[in-house]
Amino acid sequence: MRIRIVRKPPVACIDGVRLDQFEVDFQYEVGNLIGAVMLAERWAEPVPSDAPALLLALDDFSTDGDNSHPPDPIRESYPPSIDEPSALAPDRRRRWRARPS
Repeated sequence: MRIRIVRKPPVACIDGVRLDQFEVDFQYEVGNLIGAVMLAERWAEPVPSDAPALLLALDDFSTDGDNSHPPDPIRESYPPSIDEPSALAPDRRRRWRARPS
């Protein structure tokens, strides 16, 4: 969706998307969700998609300061009831409950 910013958004960030980098009188190609918010709040107006829009890298809209080191996805701690986490799933059997009659 193509929009033209008519007013600077008063909030810097919504749901992790930075809005403080949008400039008044510039056109942007945005997703439907951000475009709908911008139009509903009257911060922007729709623009026909004939003219070229300003392209920004997605890194410019990141809320994190440093994206070069994502968090480590390996779990470091386990509940004390688990002796060996990798052996838990393969040898554990599912208990079937009898349905009440």
